[in-house]
Amino acid sequence: MELKSAYLGIPVSDLQAAAEWYGKHFGFKVVTEDPIFLELITKSGVRICLTQHEPKVNSHINLPSGPFPVQGFIVSDAELVYQGLKNNGVQVGEFFDYQGKSFSFYDLDGNFIEVWSLPDGNK
Repeated sequence: MELKSAYLGIPVSDLQAAAEWYGKHFGFKVVTEDPIFLELITKSGVRICLTQHEPKVNSHINLPSGPFPVQGFIVSDAELVYQGLKNNGVQVGEFFDYQGKSFSFYDLDGNFIEVWSLPDGNK
């Protein structure tokens, strides 16, 4: 068996608003519309499925020390993405330079998602 790809499932309260938000900040485009989910994809083939949830649920684990991301995007330059999100008013967490560069952000629904760029030798 060979895995060809993967996708992230992200719970949201408003499918259209979330699709626009992920499109604006990460370049996602809607490829499949369904009454309970939207499938989005980037030019590079990264897929996410936005699923509508009421009551609200989140895609992260809440630990005593705070939220812990269980989903993330790998990018070529985490510092550039960090500055772009921050400049656009997105709530971002602390920037780390350990085993690559990373940070987490909150989307419109409070999902805490990580962004990570691999160390130079692991691209």
